[in-house]
Amino acid sequence: YGVDIIEIHEDAIKPGERILIVDDHPIVASGCRAVLADEGEIEWGYETHPGYFAQDHREKFGRPQRTAETWIWEGCPEQSIGFVRGHMAMMLFTGDDVEKRLESLSGGEATRLVFSKLAIARPNVLVLDEPTNHLDLESIEALVEGLKSFAGTLIIVSHDRWFVGQLATRIVEIKPGEVRDFQGTYDAYVHHCGDDHLDADRVVLKAKTEKKQKKAAANGARKQPNGGKPKRSKASLHQAEQEQSKLLARIEAAERRMQAIDDAFCAPGFYEDTAAGQVRQLQMERSELELEVQSLTTEWERAESAGVPG
Repeated sequence: YGVDIIEIHEDAIKPGERILIVDDHPIVASGCRAVLADEGEIEWGYETHPGYFAQDHREKFGRPQRTAETWIWEGCPEQSIGFVRGHMAMMLFTGDDVEKRLESLSGGEATRLVFSKLAIARPNVLVLDEPTNHLDLESIEALVEGLKSFAGTLIIVSHDRWFVGQLATRIVEIKPGEVRDFQGTYDAYVHHCGDDHLDADRVVLKAKTEKKQKKAAANGARKQPNGGKPKRSKASLHQAEQEQSKLLARIEAAERRMQAIDDAFCAPGFYEDTAAGQVRQLQMERSELELEVQSLTTEWERAESAGVPG
């Protein structure tokens, strides 16, 4: 791939953006990560204060015999112990947890500790390389809420589809000798470009979900005396069908609006001719529509299940 991976022009990344970097080649990804983490060459803008979360963040700990509290305090020796413990508590380090040795931390604990130190450093650009790898669902949700309130710029490399869907508002796809820059959410990018780089992860998640649903259905059937669902009255079935029709109409309406927004994003000159505030408003509207479609689809599936005659 040569010496130069990619040339980013001045003002290519604007303050406050949430950028997801996707690729279809591991060499491109690792090279891009190395540059962003100052292991390559990069020139940040004036008054830019970057912070990094690397996949190999444990290597940044240094002496593993130190405690979590000591490691945090070394980064801000001018602060009080109360300040340090307060920030650690925000990342769920309380009580005896602060005295844990770095070498004894689990993957999730190490991740949370790094984010605690990043919060104290107060960067205005955060580079995140697979930040959810060792986190449980509760910690991922807390991280997303924290990053949503982060006023700076996010540059993300992640294969966590839910995490990406909650945050990314611009997708930069990097290939050898080519860069595709898309303004919009990841779902909008997939709809427009047809390339779902996180699709494999989604298939695995879907398979696990279906397996759980089948197991739950089998357990439910065993609990019923006749091994099946109770009989439903015609009126009840008709009501379920009406509910399904209403939900389907709402889903289709939301999807039509999402398509209209996607078409606007892809129109020539849209970003040059449209105020930044209006672009952000449309991005927010589309994100809300995505959540609405997900919720309505869940309701529709529930109504369909309830309407199946026994």
